[in-house]
Amino acid sequence: MSQPSPVPAPTPSSKEKPHRTESITALVGFLVFIELSSGIMQGSTPVVIPLIGQHFGVSSGDLNWVMSITLLVAGIATPAAAKLGDIHGHRRVMRITTVAVAAGSVIVAVADSFALLLVGRALQGLFAAWLPLNIALARDRGGPERLGRAVGMLMGSMTIGITAGTMGTGLLSQHFDNFRVMLWLPAAFILLCVPVVWLLVPESVQRSKDRLDWTGVILLSLALGSTLLALARGGTWGWGSSPFIGLLVFGLLALIAFVRVELRVPQPLLDVRLIMQGPLAGLYAMSFLQGIVIFGPQSAAMTFMATPPELGFGFGLNTMQLALTALPWGILAFLTAITSDRILAATGPRTVLGCGFAVTAAGFLQVVLAHEAVWQVLLGTVVQGIGCGLVLGSLPTVLVSQVPQDRTGIAMGLSSTAKTLGGATAGALFAVLMNVYVLDLGAPGPKIADEYAYQLVWGICCGACVLGALLTLRIRTAEPPARTPGPSVSPTVGAP
Repeated sequence: MSQPSPVPAPTPSSKEKPHRTESITALVGFLVFIELSSGIMQGSTPVVIPLIGQHFGVSSGDLNWVMSITLLVAGIATPAAAKLGDIHGHRRVMRITTVAVAAGSVIVAVADSFALLLVGRALQGLFAAWLPLNIALARDRGGPERLGRAVGMLMGSMTIGITAGTMGTGLLSQHFDNFRVMLWLPAAFILLCVPVVWLLVPESVQRSKDRLDWTGVILLSLALGSTLLALARGGTWGWGSSPFIGLLVFGLLALIAFVRVELRVPQPLLDVRLIMQGPLAGLYAMSFLQGIVIFGPQSAAMTFMATPPELGFGFGLNTMQLALTALPWGILAFLTAITSDRILAATGPRTVLGCGFAVTAAGFLQVVLAHEAVWQVLLGTVVQGIGCGLVLGSLPTVLVSQVPQDRTGIAMGLSSTAKTLGGATAGALFAVLMNVYVLDLGAPGPKIADEYAYQLVWGICCGACVLGALLTLRIRTAEPPARTPGPSVSPTVGAP
């Protein structure tokens, strides 16, 4: 008996293909707006930090927590949120994080105390999960063939947003004396993201059967949270006090327990084995150091430039002037990063990364030695931007070349987490230094860090760059194997 001939699957009509293209284009447009808003929030915050300190009477050192608390939450939440998106749907996780970030932005804008403002900044840290979730949505709905262009548009929109946030805040400061108006700028854009995600962004189709390592999330949170809390309160409790030492010991024990758990579970939050794998350990250390020099000194740079010159240093710059001084670093880092692939191909990874760290070290050394005039600080900033751009643009490429293809996602996710946690750790350390080395004004009021404190911050960043340059000697150039045995890796974890 003859079998019936199979019915051919219907092919998309000429009307369906344009409709699919238009829907994907619309999706990317919505995601671009989300990343633009994310950039505005990132760009607007640093230039308002001096005003926050003046309003709440917060010391120069404690102002570092405005950035550090956000980075801490971002470092822990990003890999967890990316994995939850794979399991339960990326739009679902986007909805939750967008509402949380919007709530945090409103809290920051209306906070009547510095502690409440930090709560809002902690909620804002969830924004870091948006990029990997957005990339996953673009890949799921548009296919891998459209992913490259979509990623470029998302990264570009975030960069534009950072510049727009910086300059927009500066322009608002020219017309409004109330700093809360400037805090409402990012809040307004983030609030607009809520209906965009809930009503216009479609859900991803594919689902992962992986499970989230909740034990790892809890242990990492306890380890980092207790250590940074000890650094934050050490000056008040006393550096040799029982609470300070107890929290440090607790944090160390939690970190040891975290590593042991990650080595045992089949689907770890952070793949410790991959981190410690030969030359990769050096590359992840470079990512950590990169976070120190990019995120760590942000608050210190703004407070130094805003310090009244009558105190013996600083320039007394207003918010608009601070915004203008922040532009050269971003522009040069962006331009250098987008051309670093050509330099990498021509010179090799050791040369480009070594030069990137060395140039950045020279920029920080310049500021340590000469910071009596604005142009001297800007010169160091320009040099730092060029060096950081080389590292930003080339380190991900070098890292990807060192791992098997099926491990690319988790490798990039670990690099991003290391960079974020490096910034959080540096911010906490710099807060301690800027609360220890302070001016003796002979009057009650918030502590103001002295000139030596800022030199220490820049000097530590210079030392971190020197260490990064030395670590480039560990880079190998051999091609990795095509695949390694093990569980599949989610593409969302590998978002840059």
